[in-house]
Amino acid sequence: MDKNQEILLHLSLIYGVGPVLVLKFIKKLFDEFIVNQKHPEIQKTNFDLSIIYNLREQDFENKFGFTKNQAEIIFAGLQDKKLLDQELNLIEKYKINWATFLDDNYPEILKSIYAPPVAIYSKGESLNNYKNNLAIVGSRKATNYSQKVLDKIVPELVANNITIVSGGALGVDTIAHKNTVHAGGKTIVALGSGLLAPYPEQNIKFFKTIANGAGTLVSIFPLKMGPDKGTFPARNRVIAGLSQGCLVVEAAQKSGALITAQFALDEGRNVYAVPGNIENPLSVGCNNLIKNGAKLIQNTSDILEDFGIITEVKVQDNLKQEKVSKTKVPEKQENKVNNKISKNNNLKENNHESLILNFLDRAKSIDDLSLKLNLGINVLQEKLFDLELSGQVKQNISGYWERAE
Repeated sequence: MDKNQEILLHLSLIYGVGPVLVLKFIKKLFDEFIVNQKHPEIQKTNFDLSIIYNLREQDFENKFGFTKNQAEIIFAGLQDKKLLDQELNLIEKYKINWATFLDDNYPEILKSIYAPPVAIYSKGESLNNYKNNLAIVGSRKATNYSQKVLDKIVPELVANNITIVSGGALGVDTIAHKNTVHAGGKTIVALGSGLLAPYPEQNIKFFKTIANGAGTLVSIFPLKMGPDKGTFPARNRVIAGLSQGCLVVEAAQKSGALITAQFALDEGRNVYAVPGNIENPLSVGCNNLIKNGAKLIQNTSDILEDFGIITEVKVQDNLKQEKVSKTKVPEKQENKVNNKISKNNNLKENNHESLILNFLDRAKSIDDLSLKLNLGINVLQEKLFDLELSGQVKQNISGYWERAE
């Protein structure tokens, strides 16, 4: 086990020391380390975090810019070596998988968010095995409407190799997880507690089923930490961070599901919502999301198209329709797109912005624009940023880009 890995774990265990503080601290340490090296490009691998155990309390305040209270907390926490030893013993005893944000086995999709969790624990399949993840969240007081919607949508998502991510709570979360398992798919449960203190109790047996072959249990909290009001927003950030998109099904005006949707939007992920009865309080959150730009979901293909999976409808008779999923664009559409791309490739770079505006006849995701314009994500983000600064485009609540009014 890498020593730096253990030290990062120790930092993550100190109550009141979050990822923003740790990232700030590590960056300053690393920058100081590089400055002091004669050949920094060679010496990077020799970066040793253990020097933090030699720092005095005032060093955290004077050298690293922490407040007096922050300095006291981090200094006291690092002096408590039992905190780390107990966690490492539990990890070994219960065969817990874990990684820090500096490790290669830390999920790349989560590592890309702002201030990713310092450490993440898991039981079950490796998180790096999942490629297409969709978060499904909603009310704990879900009605039969949520059950009907997810009975229809989830099996079709699973059939197209979409992994369902949710928070393990009662209501929409549980329906989404169970429908996934029943359909033979994989599901990720992001807990609002430690892995050894799973919540809610009603789902403990089901969580074991998931960890034993039906997916993965995930937590960013110390193994024996119970749930509290502060853990659930942090859990919601993980749900959004592990997913390419977030679907909200039944949510009240002040719902935790809307926090997850906002986190998804903040990270440029797609946001979807299922419309509901305007007289039902559990529809207010979803209907407001749609009003503010979230993608309205009527069927599974509305989601699958954003994963690059196109569905073709074959009419069998006047009453029945059969949807056939494809992982590639239909030939006619593919030829049409390729012809456009072929022409676009002959244009100079200064025409990229005009091409982007031409393609934004309706709101589109950055992945869709990248595919149709044959532009790399980095180049495209730069062009979109320039257009946004000039007031020609904007990003709506679902993370899609559209022309500014």
